[in-house]
Amino acid sequence: MRTGAVIAAAAMSARMEQFKQQMKIGNRTMAERVIVNFQQAGIREIVIVTGHRCEQIEKELRNFGVTFLKNRDFESTRMFESVKIGLEYMKDRCDRVFFCPADIPFFMANTVEAMLRQDADVVQPVYGEKAGHPILLSAGLIPRILSYAGDEGLRGALRSIEGLRRIRIEVEDEAVLMDADTGEAFQRLADLHNARLIHPKAEVMLENCRPFFCRQTADLLCQIAQTGSVREACSSLGISYSKGWSIISDAEDGAGYRLVERQPGGKHGGSAGVTKRGMKLAEMFADFETQVNSAAEDIFRQIFLNSELF
Repeated sequence: MRTGAVIAAAAMSARMEQFKQQMKIGNRTMAERVIVNFQQAGIREIVIVTGHRCEQIEKELRNFGVTFLKNRDFESTRMFESVKIGLEYMKDRCDRVFFCPADIPFFMANTVEAMLRQDADVVQPVYGEKAGHPILLSAGLIPRILSYAGDEGLRGALRSIEGLRRIRIEVEDEAVLMDADTGEAFQRLADLHNARLIHPKAEVMLENCRPFFCRQTADLLCQIAQTGSVREACSSLGISYSKGWSIISDAEDGAGYRLVERQPGGKHGGSAGVTKRGMKLAEMFADFETQVNSAAEDIFRQIFLNSELF
């Protein structure tokens, strides 16, 4: 079952008078941390909806393998418009979609994993009888959410759907409730960050004579398959067109076969697609990466968590 995530990072906080998404806690911004939390749980199809300072945030996040969408009306619309932009993009790409604002950065990966084990239209984490984020939605709900014309946002859209199967799952993860709308809340997040600072992260790649295939390569191939355009795929990943072709060329040299099919440009421009072998390679790499990171988490716990170092 394909699962994606939509992160809303378009607006500046009115209460803190800062752009919270780029505020750092430790060595990562809030937006980076939300992305990493999803990726640690194996979520690879991630969209971040930008608005305020969109160019800057895309530059800072371009190496995280996410897709960037813009809410051009972020100054005059509420967060729900960013939600809809992300869900519109995801509706034919995933079977389930997480949604989370970028200012709730420290929910745990095992909370995401516990939510994924549930079978419902809507799954929401609960801590101390209060529901929080992220929220997991069935893709089948997306058309009805997009058609909602009320003024109560995502909550109102879900309330308007009859027969909704909803599960609220109790989690031992206070961070599902924690945003950063005040200086005091921000400090609490900083303290929580320090307590969870150390964790394993395995970066894998394929090589023969030299490295030729990594997560960025797989993400680029998936975007080309979805958009039919190398230029559009590069734009959505925040990399240059020339960089994209360099990645493709290196990957094809290393694999020894064609990964991307080129269609020369004409009156309406060229197009591109991913070969069957290219898609199979990207899928196998994603499975390999997930299993390596799962093994790394188990090994980390065995070696470090019972030591006196942390």
